[in-house]
Amino acid sequence: MAQQPYQPQRGGQGGRGHGNPPEPKSLPTPRPVTYFQPDGSLIPTLMDNQAEDLAQRLSQVTTTQLRRFYDDVLTLRQRLAAEQRQGRDKEAVFNDLRADFKMLKAKAVYANGRNPKTVPLPLLQFFIDHVAAVNNARDFEAFCKHFQAVVAFHKFYGDNR
Repeated sequence: MAQQPYQPQRGGQGGRGHGNPPEPKSLPTPRPVTYFQPDGSLIPTLMDNQAEDLAQRLSQVTTTQLRRFYDDVLTLRQRLAAEQRQGRDKEAVFNDLRADFKMLKAKAVYANGRNPKTVPLPLLQFFIDHVAAVNNARDFEAFCKHFQAVVAFHKFYGDNR
């Protein structure tokens, strides 16, 4: 009788389980974000209805956790302003800061992976959406204003921890 080739057990249970293999993890797909109206002005609902809605959905997130991300954004904004004051082109500076801005997504993914309660799916989706949507310094400034509004509404709706 011919010997059968070795077939490893599936399911990640060390050969004891007969369950299906775990589904591969994947991040949520970025949803489109629009910051500006056709006339070039900022969409007002970003600072109002949309920010308030997100803040309500993030009510279980602590103020401290949200501020960690917001502080990272403020640091980037300050670096952008400081470089501009030294005469550098705003877009060139933003391009230099782009990698640091993109790290917001990685930080949110990491925090969600550690504890989905501290960075729940709506907050993770927020960073995935906006990191994908910000393509230049003007978009970044619009994002900063929107995030500021979210933080302000969260102070009202959140648990204030």
